[in-house]
Amino acid sequence: MQWRQLREAFEKRPGIQGLAGGPVTDGRSLPRDQWYPDAPEVSATVPFMQGSVQTEDAWNEPVPPLEMSEDEMLTRVKRIVRNDEAKAKEMVTLYRRMHPDISNTDVWLIMNADNTRRANAQQLAELKVAQGKAADYQYYFTWRSPVHRGQMKSFHTLDIPFVFYNIDIAASMTGAGNERYALAHKMSAAWAAFARTGNPNHPDLPNWPAFTLKDRATMIFNNECKVVNDPNREERLALKAIREAS
Repeated sequence: MQWRQLREAFEKRPGIQGLAGGPVTDGRSLPRDQWYPDAPEVSATVPFMQGSVQTEDAWNEPVPPLEMSEDEMLTRVKRIVRNDEAKAKEMVTLYRRMHPDISNTDVWLIMNADNTRRANAQQLAELKVAQGKAADYQYYFTWRSPVHRGQMKSFHTLDIPFVFYNIDIAASMTGAGNERYALAHKMSAAWAAFARTGNPNHPDLPNWPAFTLKDRATMIFNNECKVVNDPNREERLALKAIREAS
């Protein structure tokens, strides 16, 4: 069947919450999931880098408001905790303690990112280092875009213009501030060094240790770049417990 027919059928289906399209592990064309139950052996000796941005879904439609109400925020958080209102309030309290002066919108966005793309990136790092055959490097991009009155925050894909040093081409994403250039230099040089040598370190970036299960070193990319060990430890463990209990 032509892929266009499949896409047309998929797009005309009744809307189902959480349903996504993607490759299917059929045992023949795709023999196994690349990252389940372990990291792929074919690339075991190849160094690996992965990461996430702070507010991954700030770009989704409808774009979250600059400040959502307490009730709307709790409604969204309840989706994460299987509609347990007491647990939702407990998680909100945790995030407000770990992120002083956080807004309602940021509570939701950061928690949702922690529970999805950030959790996935961290899991890939865990699986990679479990192989013990090549280094792994984890990053966390927290720089926030000024576009649309700051409403997009640190949204999914915002790190890419900095990695490729095309921040002016991508000004609709990054804005026009001069501080972009220093961060773009640090990130693009790290990716270039990693591509050349398998190690992202260079003289204009603080030392970036490889990820280990003990320290979980993570490079924080912002106007100030720094390494933090397990930067969202309490939130990560609380969300993991919720997922494993479901």
